[in-house]
Amino acid sequence: MELPSRKKNDPSRRGYSVDEVADIYRLGKLWLETGQHKRAEALLHGLNEVVPDFAPAWLGTAFLHAQDGEYQGALQASMNALRAEPEMVEAMLYVVATSLTLGDLSTAGTYLGEVGEAIESGKVVNQHAVRFYKMQLARYQAR
Repeated sequence: MELPSRKKNDPSRRGYSVDEVADIYRLGKLWLETGQHKRAEALLHGLNEVVPDFAPAWLGTAFLHAQDGEYQGALQASMNALRAEPEMVEAMLYVVATSLTLGDLSTAGTYLGEVGEAIESGKVVNQHAVRFYKMQLARYQAR
């Protein structure tokens, strides 16, 4: 995942440098990975406010919502990630997973199709994403 834009005068960062935003994200990601969800939540929420077009922070927020069983919040956060980065396969897959959980087969099917096309065209090289796609496709077909 890409780190924030390197635009010099980007007003959406509210005085934070690109490096500071990247460091905050890395710390939040580390806290997610080590199970310190409350700490990660505070940082990710701040990033979503300061840099609303930074898709990875929205995905971290989606993960936290899903962990809490708040699937509507997870779906909204993953849609925010997609608005920030429309070609982000990980965000599409998160939309698929949460849509399936919520029973929205139409949305899940739409994004499964988009991810499938990206995989077929060779745009997706991350094998974890490909495996996750296959798992979600199986979930979709089982409904």
